Amino acid sequence: MTRPDFTELDRFGNSRSNRWGARITNFLLHTQEGNGTAESLAGYLNNSNNGVSYHYTVRDGIICNVVDTDYASWSVLDANSRTINLCFAGSRSAWSRQQWLAIDRDLRIAAYLAVTDARKYGFATTVITPPYRVVDGISDHRWVTDALGIGDHTDVGPNFPWDVFASYVNEYAGGAVAAPVRNAIDDKAAVSPWLGKRLTAGENTCPDKVGRWAQFERGYIYWSPASGAHPIPDTLWDKFAGLGWEAGPLGYPTTDHTVLKGPDGQNWGDVQGFQGGAIYRRYSQPAFWVHGAIRDHWNRSGFEAGPYGWPVSDEQPFDGAAFQDFEKGRIHWTPKPTLGVLAAGPLDTPLADAA
Repeated sequence: MTRPDFTELDRFGNSRSNRWGARITNFLLHTQEGNGTAESLAGYLNNSNNGVSYHYTVRDGIICNVVDTDYASWSVLDANSRTINLCFAGSRSAWSRQQWLAIDRDLRIAAYLAVTDARKYGFATTVITPPYRVVDGISDHRWVTDALGIGDHTDVGPNFPWDVFASYVNEYAGGAVAAPVRNAIDDKAAVSPWLGKRLTAGENTCPDKVGRWAQFERGYIYWSPASGAHPIPDTLWDKFAGLGWEAGPLGYPTTDHTVLKGPDGQNWGDVQGFQGGAIYRRYSQPAFWVHGAIRDHWNRSGFEAGPYGWPVSDEQPFDGAAFQDFEKGRIHWTPKPTLGVLAAGPLDTPLADAA
């Protein structure tokens, strides 16, 4: 993509934290609520006693690199580990649309940086505008407040020209990716019309530098050489994400999701297989991960239609063993000769061995 004209200054400081392996999922925009320049704001941020920082400050075609994007800035509380943050120096959330359009050059620069970092770290270039939703992509501080429920900031404000900014993002995100991978995901998308509109331009590279993924209106498609391309619907996505995406114990999806039907023939819930087990979700209930010997036992009993019913918890480690709760019972696993349980209530309760 063609780089917009800007001056880049390194003003790195120590107002930062380790990401501790968290995957970067979003690029966020901020206002300063003051009259600083890119350099004066960077100087303020570099004083760690102030307790705030951003990865970039931008004004009048000048970019200051304040925090290396491999580290977390101090911008959005509990969302710091998963985000990259840029502040428009001298800006205010009360600005009118006309005031924002007066810094068109800086809007272009911010869009360019967002797409560059999305390509580097493998997250979506989707521009997430109000009403917000929890997906990978590019948004602002208010997204953290409204979608993630963290903090109370509302910048960049109601008059930010999202349409103009999104057009710049789309312009810079227009590059193609390698055809073999793109074709695998495209082929799966072509036979999965329920996914809706494609939101990702091309594909994003997973942290392992092997797999690829693309986002759609109602889900994602993940691909790896070992597992092939499979869509993950939004109904199962939160559980997959909560377990660390493909880098977590689930790994990549190995099957498409299946809609399960109840005894009355009505749709009952969803299941999808992964390298490290399966996600089950009964409609109107949370999703749960079933794997290993407990999953094998449950499968032999007849899955969700058997005597145990649907899972109602993930596997729980206990005293060197593990158990998992289901609607009508509990399955225990232990490598030890014995496992003690107390019969109390509808489910037996495991008791730690005193030995």
